[in-house]
Amino acid sequence: MLAISGICWGQEGDEAQVELTVQPSLCILERGETLCRDKVEVRWQTVRLYSVCLFEAGQPEPLSCWDESRSGEYLSQLHTEDDIHFQLIEMAERQVLASRAFEVVADAQRYRRRRRNPWSFF
Repeated sequence: MLAISGICWGQEGDEAQVELTVQPSLCILERGETLCRDKVEVRWQTVRLYSVCLFEAGQPEPLSCWDESRSGEYLSQLHTEDDIHFQLIEMAERQVLASRAFEVVADAQRYRRRRRNPWSFF
């Protein structure tokens, strides 16, 4: 299994900018694996104070909430065969400030480098 991290910046403008990170952000399944089992860390930070909740897209209940905060962290052990999309939502306006995905990839060949150059005949 291979793990890659990612960063997502929310709205434009220095004051409203929200940084959302998911580490790792990619799970590559080995041959024969169907389920990704991985610890994931979701962090967010901003300059402004926000009352926000972290949601898994499509789910009605938040994973975690923070009142009047500039940053937050959520840790979880994932057991999934599908991508998970995280959304940081400002609760007063119900506005998505940032979103980021944890991707599950079954085809590891896409991410591996070929051993030979395409022009090599040997």
